[in-house]
Amino acid sequence: EQSFLQRVVLAPTAFIDNGATYNSTTRELKVSLTYDFQTAASGSWRSICVLTEDGVTGTTGQYNQQNAYAGGGSGVMGGYELLPNPVPASQMVYDHVARTIVPSFTGMVNSFPTSIANGFQQTICYTFTLPASWDESKIHIIGLLRAPNGSMDNAS
Repeated sequence: EQSFLQRVVLAPTAFIDNGATYNSTTRELKVSLTYDFQTAASGSWRSICVLTEDGVTGTTGQYNQQNAYAGGGSGVMGGYELLPNPVPASQMVYDHVARTIVPSFTGMVNSFPTSIANGFQQTICYTFTLPASWDESKIHIIGLLRAPNGSMDNAS
């Protein structure tokens, strides 16, 4: 909590605005992330695009959920203390599941110039074809700005 409270008061280097169009016939999702730099910056700043999905379920053992709260020995946890370890897949619904991280968690090399002026704006586009097993109505787009030191400066 303390590190969050220290970071949440820091102004981001850039704001990120998400845009998208979706073709339901081809299942093609075109994403645009517009970065609006609020301060001058330098170094290897990088763009990352993440697609998450809510309501993910499955029936195989891969969808079982480890449960350190089973039996109540670790305290109360929203009812998980009453469930077994592991929680069977049939009882689990997952939200915020990262379906893809593009190009990777380290970000797109050469996303931006190495010297960025205050007020600089750039739009970076990504194209995805959503697998039929994904529910497009539950997909969320997350844009990330990765700082040269590897930390995440901002997200949208």
